[in-house]
Amino acid sequence: MNKLLTFFATIILALAVSAHVNGDTRRQNITDILSGDSEGAFARAIEAMKFVFPKDHGPHPDYKIEWWYYTGNLKSDGGREFGYQLTIFRRALAADMPVRKSRLATNQIYMAHFALTDVRARTHTSFERYSRGAGGLAGARGEPTYEVWLEDWSVSQDSGSIFRLRAVDDQIDPRFAIDLNLRETRLPLLHGEQGLSQKGPERGNANHYYSLVGLDTKGTITSGGEEYHVSGKSWMDHEFGTSALSKGVVGWDWFGLQLDDGTALMFGRLRVGEGGDLGIFEGTISYADGRQIPIQPGDFTVTATGSWNSPETGITYPSGWQVHFPSLDIELHIEPLVPNQELFSGFTYWEGAVSVEGKIGGQTSKGRGYVELTGYER
Repeated sequence: MNKLLTFFATIILALAVSAHVNGDTRRQNITDILSGDSEGAFARAIEAMKFVFPKDHGPHPDYKIEWWYYTGNLKSDGGREFGYQLTIFRRALAADMPVRKSRLATNQIYMAHFALTDVRARTHTSFERYSRGAGGLAGARGEPTYEVWLEDWSVSQDSGSIFRLRAVDDQIDPRFAIDLNLRETRLPLLHGEQGLSQKGPERGNANHYYSLVGLDTKGTITSGGEEYHVSGKSWMDHEFGTSALSKGVVGWDWFGLQLDDGTALMFGRLRVGEGGDLGIFEGTISYADGRQIPIQPGDFTVTATGSWNSPETGITYPSGWQVHFPSLDIELHIEPLVPNQELFSGFTYWEGAVSVEGKIGGQTSKGRGYVELTGYER
């Protein structure tokens, strides 16, 4: 029964996002999904909101699109290094719930991506799931405690500051799994204007966006059938809104970095044709002492230092970056831990674990992070 429902949910989601399939779904572009006008019946992110937790970790169904995004850089007791990604997306098909007696009636569709990078093995393995937000198949809640799930892939919070992440694909390849506990250690990062992150110059073309960083992480990773006890740091992004990418945007480069001195940075750029920048991407830097400083597009430069060509799709991605924040006295060099961290799903993008080293205020620092690259073509 679940397989049949998943099949129909996949079809519905594909129709909802207007995916144009030509026999190879790997060539779909996420910017095609997020571009264009958004329906007026949904709520729009016009003003900053006051976040209340754990309630606002949960869903916001008045908005069209929402995602919960977890990444982490972990090491085993023996020093083996891993990166992981677990992302759950919610998309509303309509602003109102259908009036039907069926317990499977819903206006919400969920999609999830799970990926593991095994640095020593030089492998990156990814999985994808779809389901409807009804019948217990997928959903989210913020009260009395936070939980988001798609079948047995889930994030749940106890009554305190611990989040538990679990994912394994028993049907396709059970040799890869995570079972992790993430402990909150820092105040949330509110991106943009107190969590109102602008995505274009148009009024209401924005999302509500915050991050939890410095999440102390312990648990197990299963890679290639071998289980490892791991620890390290994780990052959580939660973003929701009814915005659409502005005309001409072809993709984005997103960076989430956590350094050993306690500094955490989120920044990025929206790209227009011919590799230009739109100049609309806010970010945030958080210091170990709790200070948070907004990052504006003119505050930094990003220069690619290399490239990597995918043997699977023929797409060429930047691979390695030099980042400079002149006013903050920050100079960083970023390198992928494994060049091939391309994720195949209904759309194709590069999402991978990276190393970071450089100087902050004249002091040498290093760390780990994640980078997301979308909208690149052959």
